[in-house]
Amino acid sequence: MTSRMTIVSPSGLRRFRPAHLSGLAILPLAMSLAACTLDNPDAFAPSCPIVEVPGAAADLVAFTGPSHDIGHLASRASVTRVTGQCHKGSGKSASVVADISLGLNVTRGPGAGRTLEIPYFVAVVYGDEIKNKKQFTETVQFPANVTQMLTHTRIVPITLPVSKHVTIDGYRLEVGLQLTKEQLDYNQTHLIAPTFHHM
Repeated sequence: MTSRMTIVSPSGLRRFRPAHLSGLAILPLAMSLAACTLDNPDAFAPSCPIVEVPGAAADLVAFTGPSHDIGHLASRASVTRVTGQCHKGSGKSASVVADISLGLNVTRGPGAGRTLEIPYFVAVVYGDEIKNKKQFTETVQFPANVTQMLTHTRIVPITLPVSKHVTIDGYRLEVGLQLTKEQLDYNQTHLIAPTFHHM
């Protein structure tokens, strides 16, 4: 059996300051489900870990040069949602597999072609320690005369080992767009961080 992730709504929105690009990106998104047993294959599906989008990693803005005006915009991508489900792993060792997909709002600027490569990551955190981090790339192909698209990444399976002492409740997944140092600096300078709550 599988269990679907439930999305927790944010109470704030990330906004560009008026002097820069306009737009919204909703974040962060957290997901969780009721707990259940892994011992009985006919029991309820295993619970999903909390999933968070770090505020600074929810937007990726790329320019064709040092200027940050709209005329030099190459691309912009924003995480709009995270969806997925969890199921029991098929290996000999006990595990839970979380299938993750990111919803994206992607814009191509005057300096971009019709094909964009959007890098993103999924990090596995247990307690306060990052256990693993994987990077992926989503290729977005724009039709002619289209400059903005709502799309989603392919499903990424993340295997989480569990045992008597390592429980699914101890895991947290952090997902977001993979930024360069310059892109991170831009987000921290020009974006207003949101606030959010768990429902």
